[in-house]
Amino acid sequence: MRYLKLLPLLAFCCFKLQAQTLDKNKQYNVAVVGFWNVENLYDTLNDQWKNDEDFTPDGVNAWSGPRYRQKLEHLSDVISQMGTDANPDGLAILGLCEIENKSVVQDLVNTPKLKARNYQIVHVEGPDARGVDPSFIYNPKYFKVTAYTSYHVKYITDTTHKTRDQLVVSGLLNGEPVTVIVNHWPSRRGGEMKSRPNRISAAESARRITDSIVKADPKAKVIIMGDLNDDPTSKSVKKYLNTSGDFNNVKDGQLFNAMENYYIQGTGTLAWDDAWNLFDQIIMTKPFVKGDYKDWQYYTARIFNKPFVKQEYGNFKGYPLRTYAGGVYTAGYSDHFAVYVLLMKELVKK
Repeated sequence: MRYLKLLPLLAFCCFKLQAQTLDKNKQYNVAVVGFWNVENLYDTLNDQWKNDEDFTPDGVNAWSGPRYRQKLEHLSDVISQMGTDANPDGLAILGLCEIENKSVVQDLVNTPKLKARNYQIVHVEGPDARGVDPSFIYNPKYFKVTAYTSYHVKYITDTTHKTRDQLVVSGLLNGEPVTVIVNHWPSRRGGEMKSRPNRISAAESARRITDSIVKADPKAKVIIMGDLNDDPTSKSVKKYLNTSGDFNNVKDGQLFNAMENYYIQGTGTLAWDDAWNLFDQIIMTKPFVKGDYKDWQYYTARIFNKPFVKQEYGNFKGYPLRTYAGGVYTAGYSDHFAVYVLLMKELVKK
């Protein structure tokens, strides 16, 4: 387990919105936990059970081997850099969404920039009509899986429609129990108001899973991460997940949303109609913010929005540099920025 003294940490916390207080005389273990909607990570093969025809060599996107390999290279470039200034090993845990199958994740973790980390995969095929699912990778040096499962989300506005499952992975983060729920909530297709009941249904599902874990252990550490297709202040998040953006004032029964203050101050992870949204969120149970670094505690949150993942010019300057825009191949990364949090734990010298 890597550790850092406080002084190097001060170099990056100055441009973060909010961070807990650390003791400058102590050293801390650092774990990096992230999430990224990687925008349509499909292989080039036509799966007869999925609506993936657009992402084949003969499909409208002309999705070829070279384009697929470039996509993997771009994704690995971002993933390999996330959190490395806090921990040279980078991400201990990363949730992903818009993943076609386990095979594409295997190709991703086997890219030259990631292979040495020996990332392992948890992936469960779900019912989504497009064939995309949430997925989970982890560095076994930091995290050991003890159990995993997935839960269906009820789609309210069309009971015949199948949406993405919620992937639940439990394990030990440096020996401490942690459960992660990876989400990709129903989209806003048809309008935000009309589609809202579907995301409320997803929020209720994630909250039920969390509450069942906390009921068994009130000190349980649960992380809800994902593309929620809603902002931190949306009803589905604030009311139905019952979140707070202030780690100093998380009430009993509330969850802490590490991304809320970014959104309030105008920073987002995707843009639409000249406005920023922050759909990509990391939310956690209260024991992560109690302030006692004897066990894993939230320190700060980040959005990975370095210049190379942004559109450099034109009407969409500063937006995420996506793979396709308006049906045109733009050879980018994703239509979402990645997000991650730093967890700290006091290093006890033996």
